[in-house]
Amino acid sequence: MARVIRQRSDDVGMERLRRAAWWDWPADLVTGHARTLMAGTPADIERIAADHGQEKSL
Repeated sequence: MARVIRQRSDDVGMERLRRAAWWDWPADLVTGHARTLMAGTPADIERIAADHGQEKSL
């Protein structure tokens, strides 16, 4: 059984990532923003999703 050891982001950050749902983005959007996806904040990723109409409501 898996268990959480540590989270990379707080609850607010996790919510932002779920709304951004970058794993559902088109490949060209992921490729174009790879650096932000790897090193940016959840707020940065959420902003990209919103700017490109990819943000999801939860």
